[in-house]
Amino acid sequence: MKAPGLSLSQRLLLLTAVALLPSLAILGFNELSLRRTRIAEIHDYALRMSELASLEMERLLTGAGALMVAVASAPVELGPGSECATYLNHLTSALPQLTLIDITDIDGRSLCANRAAPGDLAPELSASVRAALAERFFAVGEYSELSAGPALLMGTRRTDDSGMITGYVIAAVGLDYLGGMLKERSFPQGSALTIADRNGVILAREPFPEDLVGTRVPEAFLPRVQGTESGTMQVVSQDGTERVLGYQPASKPLGLYVSAGTGVADAMATVNESSIRSLLLAGVGGLLALLLALSFGRRFIRLPVLRLLQTIKAWRQGDQTARTGMQPGPAEFHQVGHAIDELLDELEQRQAAQQEAEQHRDLLARELDHRIKNLLATVQAVARQSFRNANLPRDALDAFYGRLSVMADAHKLLTAQKSESASVEAVVRTAVTPFYGVEQQRFSLAGPEVELHAKAALSLAMALHELCTNASKYGALTSEGGRVDIGWALTEGHKLILTWRESGGPAVTPPSEKGFGSRMIERALAADLGATVSFDFAPTGLTCTIIAAETALLGRQVTGAGPFQPVPAVLDRS
Repeated sequence: MKAPGLSLSQRLLLLTAVALLPSLAILGFNELSLRRTRIAEIHDYALRMSELASLEMERLLTGAGALMVAVASAPVELGPGSECATYLNHLTSALPQLTLIDITDIDGRSLCANRAAPGDLAPELSASVRAALAERFFAVGEYSELSAGPALLMGTRRTDDSGMITGYVIAAVGLDYLGGMLKERSFPQGSALTIADRNGVILAREPFPEDLVGTRVPEAFLPRVQGTESGTMQVVSQDGTERVLGYQPASKPLGLYVSAGTGVADAMATVNESSIRSLLLAGVGGLLALLLALSFGRRFIRLPVLRLLQTIKAWRQGDQTARTGMQPGPAEFHQVGHAIDELLDELEQRQAAQQEAEQHRDLLARELDHRIKNLLATVQAVARQSFRNANLPRDALDAFYGRLSVMADAHKLLTAQKSESASVEAVVRTAVTPFYGVEQQRFSLAGPEVELHAKAALSLAMALHELCTNASKYGALTSEGGRVDIGWALTEGHKLILTWRESGGPAVTPPSEKGFGSRMIERALAADLGATVSFDFAPTGLTCTIIAAETALLGRQVTGAGPFQPVPAVLDRS
């Protein structure tokens, strides 16, 4: 996997961010734990609020029940024209929460009441209360519509001395009173309190009583209204507010459903504010950590690295005195800088030694070149003195002197380059330069850059000199329109192919036997280049093809012909 191209500052920031991840994870875990704890607290609070509201309703209704028991036991005369109605009116004036007190017989027919509205005294209105009183002494009924307004019915038994039920006392608690009692309570913002009968009809509600009193709770809540266990749940209330409700089912002794809701948004406000503060502090702390990391990184990391890079750059640009100046110590950058200084010192020493060696080699090369030139001059002088009275042909002497000259020029080419090799193009140009035409170029050269060993270069120069000499005597160079095309290429097998093509000269006839020049070319090239030489004496001009082995080349070189394309048949032979 390729590493991303990040700068040191970016890497340091990334490292700091990764180092902050555990802290952020711990912060996130703490925030989650805090929220879960707060939610649990809200559920517990809502359940306790519902229990308190249920106890308060039980206290209220128990007080009304005690009054009803007193009425049931009072020795008052019943019937029309009796003082019973006056007694009951006196009681309701003292207890305004009771909108109706009705003493009935065992069938629910009114015997005495504080109000005379026929609908309020109908036996069927109190049927469910009377049915419940068959099993217990006091019972809370259901939502009822009376002439004085909506009310909650409740009742108690009337018995004789033997304990037989002789009738009932039915009372109604006005829902306006219950609503007023809820309004007097202090509710945290977003909270709600609901009281409903066993059928789910809402008797009192805060807030928004005017919209919900007298309506039924949603069907989804009925299992909790008519259930047997208290509990909590998180819901969206009828007024659209998300709350945690604590509820007491109507199956409890009170006989009413009581729920207390706590607004989630308001209850979680402090936690949310704390979370926001924590996130802001974490963000500011993380940003501060990144800025500090960037600042300290630039001072303690980037600057030392730049110092190292600047030292290396100055060294490359030729400043041999450039050093980091860092001393060894516990700091890693100082250790690296000291190591770089030691390396530069060693390189400087090596370069000085190399320069001294090169100067010594140049001195030896110049001395050798001088001695070889003196030796060749001495050989030429000795030859001239020896052949002065030998009556040798002038052509033979010129050929001998020309070969000595080519050897001198080839040696000069090698020593001028201060190398143990020479390019094919340089060797060819050295060999053919003495035969260039004055008015027009008689030679064309084409081929890639190919390096030859020194011995191979010298032999190739000698062979080309022989070809040039032969062409100037018998071949293309004897006529004004004659020319020679020299090209070379490398094959896939890394062999050098050099082709000499003459054209524009006199008609060529094959020789009856090989001359000294041809034999010299074949032997010298075979010995020094591992080459094979072929001559094609076509009437239009001589073609000489030299195929040299890879051992004549300097190292592994790129194959190709460059601008020169050798004859296909020659490539096949190679």
